[in-house]
Amino acid sequence: MSPTKTPRIHNRQMANNAYLLSSLRKGPVVVQWIVAHASPEVYDTKTDPERFSFREAVAHLADWEPILQARAKQIKENPGSIIVGYDEGQRAIDENYAAVDPAEAVKRWAESRDESIEYFKTEAPGFWDSVARHSERGDISLYDLANMEVAHDMYHIEHLLEFLP
Repeated sequence: MSPTKTPRIHNRQMANNAYLLSSLRKGPVVVQWIVAHASPEVYDTKTDPERFSFREAVAHLADWEPILQARAKQIKENPGSIIVGYDEGQRAIDENYAAVDPAEAVKRWAESRDESIEYFKTEAPGFWDSVARHSERGDISLYDLANMEVAHDMYHIEHLLEFLP
């Protein structure tokens, strides 16, 4: 290839690592900043009756990461299997999100996210292409799941920013 030509991206491995893994690292970093700048007075308030309180949202992010890790491994190790959906509202009650310390939760999330990133660093051919079927959303590849994590982070970051002055 001549030095003036840009290489074409032929697979997901090349496309992922520069942006996807970097973006996955950012979610906990941004939420740590938000938690550090939020007043404890807002922890148990809601900006919308249909959404989590500040405390519950941070607890959810910490609680959800191991679930996403398990789903990633399921997709890779058992392609074609069924991923069962969760009722997030019921899980918040069952796991007592309302009693979780946001600073501790975001620290736990960051540590768990590091484990996810290590898993996603795999460069084996076809790594990202395995597919399972989500009981509510249909087919989902490992690539889809990793990208969904970034979107999930942003959804909650946008919500948490509403609590800042």
